Amino acid sequence: MKRSTLIDIICYVFFLLFVYTSLSKWFNYPLYIKDLHRSPLLGPFAGLISIIIPLSELIIAGMLLFARTRKWGLYGALTLMVLFTGYVGYVLGMTTERPCSCGGIIRLLTWPQHMVFNILLTVLSIMGIIIETNTENDTRSNNSNINLKTGT
Repeated sequence: MKRSTLIDIICYVFFLLFVYTSLSKWFNYPLYIKDLHRSPLLGPFAGLISIIIPLSELIIAGMLLFARTRKWGLYGALTLMVLFTGYVGYVLGMTTERPCSCGGIIRLLTWPQHMVFNILLTVLSIMGIIIETNTENDTRSNNSNINLKTGT
């Protein structure tokens, strides 16, 4: 499979995931904010988080659609996935009350399933960054070779 196809697939996976979960959170806002308030770690910040997370997901999803911002979108996806995975780890290891403030069908996962899902997506985002960086480096290298050959 070509690298460009693989990076497109990775970006579309995150695009669909982030758009779906952010819109799910906002369409089910009363449930989303209630679950955030019940969270032992996030409760005090529920109002702010209820806006920042879905908005960040939409911004990052948009960045993944354009070549100029794709790499930053992948770094944003990695950041969100590390934060989400860290939170799931905290919930699994440190709490007995475990409200899920995730959007859509993802809230149907058990907490251990959530951890596996998040780890896989974190690895996928890292793979995307590596592939995108290698593609950029190859493009720059090819452009340098063309310039050397043509004298421009």
